[in-house]
Amino acid sequence: MAGEDIADVFAAPDLWKTSRWVEASPLRQHEFFDLDLKRLNSSHLVQASDDEIPDGQSNEFFGLPTIWEPVVLKRRRDESDDEISPSPGAPRQATQQDIDLFNDACIGRPETPPVPGYKSWDGFALPDIPPVEPLFITEAGARSYDVALLSPDDPLGIQESDHHLVETSPYITALLALALGRTSIFFTYDEKAKVFVPELDKLRISGFSSKVLQALQSKCLQSGNISRFLYVFVQIMYRTHPSAARIALAKAVDSLLLVIQTKLGYRARKIGSLLQLQAAVQPVHTILAHFESLVTKLNKGRTDEQMLSILFEETQALEDGNSLLGDIMREVLARVSEPWADFTQKWIGAKAEEGNPMTKDGPGKSFVRVENVVYMDDFGMETEEPDYILDARRVPNFVPDDVARTMFETGKTLRLLRTHHPEHVLCRTELVQSKGPPKLQWHYDWRAIELLQRQVNDYETSLMQAIHDYRIGQVEKTQDETSTPIMTYSLELFGQQESQLADRLMASIKEMNKPLEAPSSTDKLSQLIHDRLFAEKEDHKLQGGLALIPHWSLLPLLSFGPLVEAQARLVNREYMKLLFNSHRLRDHIALQKSFQLLGNGLFCSRLSHALFDADLETAERQAGVARKGGAMGLRLGTRDTWPPASSELRLALMGVLTEAYFPAVDLKTRNRETDELPGDLSFAVRDLSDEEIEKCINPGSLEALDFLRLSYKPPAPLAPIMTPVVLVKFDKIFKMLLRLLRMLHVTGELFRDTLARTSRWSQVDDVCLRFRIEAQHFTSSIAAYFFDSGIGLPWMKFENWLDEVQSGLEKDDMTPNTAPIVSPDGLRERQEQVLDYIMHTLLLRKRQQPVLKVLEEIFTLILRFSKLARTQALGGHQGGPEDVFALYSAFKKGADVFITVCRGLSEKGGQSSKAQRHDLMSDEGRTAAKEENTIDRLLLQLEMSGHYGGPRRNG
Repeated sequence: MAGEDIADVFAAPDLWKTSRWVEASPLRQHEFFDLDLKRLNSSHLVQASDDEIPDGQSNEFFGLPTIWEPVVLKRRRDESDDEISPSPGAPRQATQQDIDLFNDACIGRPETPPVPGYKSWDGFALPDIPPVEPLFITEAGARSYDVALLSPDDPLGIQESDHHLVETSPYITALLALALGRTSIFFTYDEKAKVFVPELDKLRISGFSSKVLQALQSKCLQSGNISRFLYVFVQIMYRTHPSAARIALAKAVDSLLLVIQTKLGYRARKIGSLLQLQAAVQPVHTILAHFESLVTKLNKGRTDEQMLSILFEETQALEDGNSLLGDIMREVLARVSEPWADFTQKWIGAKAEEGNPMTKDGPGKSFVRVENVVYMDDFGMETEEPDYILDARRVPNFVPDDVARTMFETGKTLRLLRTHHPEHVLCRTELVQSKGPPKLQWHYDWRAIELLQRQVNDYETSLMQAIHDYRIGQVEKTQDETSTPIMTYSLELFGQQESQLADRLMASIKEMNKPLEAPSSTDKLSQLIHDRLFAEKEDHKLQGGLALIPHWSLLPLLSFGPLVEAQARLVNREYMKLLFNSHRLRDHIALQKSFQLLGNGLFCSRLSHALFDADLETAERQAGVARKGGAMGLRLGTRDTWPPASSELRLALMGVLTEAYFPAVDLKTRNRETDELPGDLSFAVRDLSDEEIEKCINPGSLEALDFLRLSYKPPAPLAPIMTPVVLVKFDKIFKMLLRLLRMLHVTGELFRDTLARTSRWSQVDDVCLRFRIEAQHFTSSIAAYFFDSGIGLPWMKFENWLDEVQSGLEKDDMTPNTAPIVSPDGLRERQEQVLDYIMHTLLLRKRQQPVLKVLEEIFTLILRFSKLARTQALGGHQGGPEDVFALYSAFKKGADVFITVCRGLSEKGGQSSKAQRHDLMSDEGRTAAKEENTIDRLLLQLEMSGHYGGPRRNG
């Protein structure tokens, strides 16, 4: 091996040599280059024919290899399943077929015109890139999937070989129209069933099975049906339910449908696939489905306020849900609430009332109802009078009770102010509007709420300044009163120069040629849906997440409370000032205390003498007896005929009220003929039932004076405070106090009848003396408790409260929110609470009737003993010691029962009073207060040593 050459690894020996695997052909050198066409038989040549030769079989020599042939993507209908033609969408390359040496021109036949090919911009842009034949079925496109679905063998097991194959683009367009509630060639609307139905039962597009399309098609069907349903709902609302809130809801739904159709129709240009269609239909379907459910629930509401309550609850439920849907619902709530809020603004005076304002002659509106209220007049007759009533059923549930009550009272007080003081600043709508009151509407974030509070403060301050200027005489004139009309035109053709007429004519032509201002159709709801329906990036979520949003339970109070409270302060302050200053409210209240509650000592003395004093001249008409002209009285207790005639009442009670009301120093200077008591206060006869009349005609009964009452008619401005209910309570108290006044007089007369030197009662035993002492002690204790604890203390607190209210009204402070202002209804409620407490102390409440009955029985026993003692003192004989002892035993037993019952009452709590309403935005006075139980004071006065009823048992 040493002598051999080194091997050349890069050498290729015998490269020219033919492989031994190839068989040698003896004709390989002569058949091509020695070809003689003239000597050859024509049958040996390739014959050209009119039939198209399939690609890959002709021009085998100059044909392209199989791997370089175009990708087969499309099959003609006249070809078999095995024949595949190139796709027309692929760019066509220049091949050897285009340069055929054996074409018709080469063999002498006429040249066949070239078949036009498919030209595309894709092929033009990429002319040198040959198409690639796919190696896998997944790369072959939708045609391979369609071939598998159409195959009778059903290799995929889907069983859709009998489905109709439609083009993709028309089908997508039809689905989009279906989602908008429109018909197409594939879907029609069934008027009877009120649903969309497909025209073809078995339908699919290339590359998709019907099962894949079913979900998207069903969603589009639902969207179309809901769109038609909402459209019908809008039309029905306009035709059959023309209420303000329902019309607002219909307009909101109509705007929603219009914006969705516009936005989705504009986006249809960009939809080229089912995924894009699904992405476009999904948010639309979500909104439409929610509104379908919402409309169904809202139809259950019979009134606008019930519908608003349902809408508020549905909006609140989306607080943590879909962001876009929540914002849409908040805007819909604001739009539907606008008619109710607009009426509320007009009712409280923050907005001018168009047309005829609401009066008591009308039927009422919304939460304000006008109806006839039955009152009991001074003579016991029922009278009907129209009045404003708060209809709590017509108040939306989301409005707090305090806000609703304040809204109603503010509007009611404002109409009283307009009735009695129409010249006041608050009654001038133009001036109020010039101060820019904020609009009553929903506010959903703290920023808007803070802005609302600032606007309310500015409005209240400016209006308070206007009221202050009005009070000092500087009446502000509004723009409507000071400014001249915007355009004045007088038709004056004569006396005008030609140039002036021409200028005026040209100005008129120029004005008429101006285009009309088109009303803007864009609102917040439309803009919201337009901007965020298909928003890819929702930046508002970040902003909304950072913003502080109050809880939904606080939104009504924060949205409506500031303006309502400010308007209530303004109206109540001015009307209460007029009540205290112009209409002398304190004088009328003091009048009730002095006479109805027997707070005037002179009146009590004069009335007691006029009714019971036996030393006065009788006012009873007697035949043949002339009156002496002195002081006359009814002399109850010393006469047998009862009740007195009306003439006797006038003679006996003449001057009692007047002399007790006017000061004694003015008796000489005042004019008696022109003296008028506030409210025309006078004595009157109470209307009694037959049973009460039977008791009243007995002069010895406790009910003998129940026919006598005080008549009082408050002035019209004081009617909201001195209501018939208040006057009835005063009358019940006066009736009880008149009985007590008689008992005080009777027990005082017992001392004279038993121990006076003028008495003819010679033998007064110990039982009579004990009876007199105990009766006097019992009656005086009851009277002291009634007048001191029952009337004096609560009325003193009431007057102190009135002083605070009046001093707060007199403060000349221009700063808002200084203090809560009491409304006329608030003052009336406070007065009713005082009267209720007095009635509770005087045992006049319904649940205290058993205790009052025991007390009346004791008083009746004392009256019977007084009559017996009076007879004995006059020298007569009526009854013996046995009768006195029986009366005393009954008195002692009755006193024991009364004290025992009072002890039981002392163990119970005091009377619960109603909660006071002060400031809407605070929690002061929202809970009911419990009054002090003062029955222990009566027990202490009656028996300190346990004389009645034995010692008190504990446990």
